[in-house]
Amino acid sequence: MQVAGAAASTRLRLDALGHAYLAAGAVLVGVMFYLAIAAQITQASYDIARLQDQQRQLISVQDQLRYQEVSLHAPAQLQQQAAKSGMTRVIPAKFVAGPAVAIDLTAPVGAPASDMTPLWMRMVAAVINTIGGTRDVMASTGK
Repeated sequence: MQVAGAAASTRLRLDALGHAYLAAGAVLVGVMFYLAIAAQITQASYDIARLQDQQRQLISVQDQLRYQEVSLHAPAQLQQQAAKSGMTRVIPAKFVAGPAVAIDLTAPVGAPASDMTPLWMRMVAAVINTIGGTRDVMASTGK
């Protein structure tokens, strides 16, 4: 019985040591995972800082290019380049006067150009057409 008790106590001690080793191993694995994740986070933050710096540089270059484009298309720059190539600006001395146009602004829109009937006759014809229902009152006048 003593031998069995000694074997059991030895086995229990190994189990207790085994549990301690297992717990230490789990803690060690946890620390390793933590260190790996911390290294990845640190690397990602360095990458973010590097990309933000590149973005600032690209925005600066873009602003410089926009300034150059605007300065190249400025009126003073164009005038200077034109003067270098021998062009000169001509100020018009006078405007050409066109012939007077005879347009009757009181004529109704859409009236035919050959209709020379006086306005009062057209008004009377419109009233008679409305009241009498006749189509062409002006046809009877012979004009």
